[in-house]
Amino acid sequence: MPTSYMKLPYEDRVLRPEALRSYDLETGPVGYSLDIGLNYYRGLPLSAVESLELTVDAEPVPEHLILVELNGKLFPTSQLSAAFTEFWPIKKDLRIYVFNGGIEDGPHQVDLRLILRCVYMQFAPGVWGMIDNSASRTLTLQGER
Repeated sequence: MPTSYMKLPYEDRVLRPEALRSYDLETGPVGYSLDIGLNYYRGLPLSAVESLELTVDAEPVPEHLILVELNGKLFPTSQLSAAFTEFWPIKKDLRIYVFNGGIEDGPHQVDLRLILRCVYMQFAPGVWGMIDNSASRTLTLQGER
């Protein structure tokens, strides 16, 4: 049985216009952050993240440069599958930090591929319903948060 994917029509919730922000220290920019909304009608545990890929201006962002923040806690993408005690509610954004030295001011094409496992929709052992929370949008870099 193939895995089923659900894609709800709320992509505007995933990448909102103000989602991209510069992340600066006293010495200057160290990267940027991106706020991601949930394109689903109920929250999920953070461990439900099956795949998270970010591309900015046609350049894939390496996984080792990304940290994910939820509920005031930071996680490398490699540890998301173990974050089963952290709940991502629908009204709260997931924040991704990218530590690449920053990006230029102005508009940037952001492509997010985010696949989530629907933890209460298991069809067979190891076969889950999946939620496609992916989105693409041109975002303008905002000032420091």
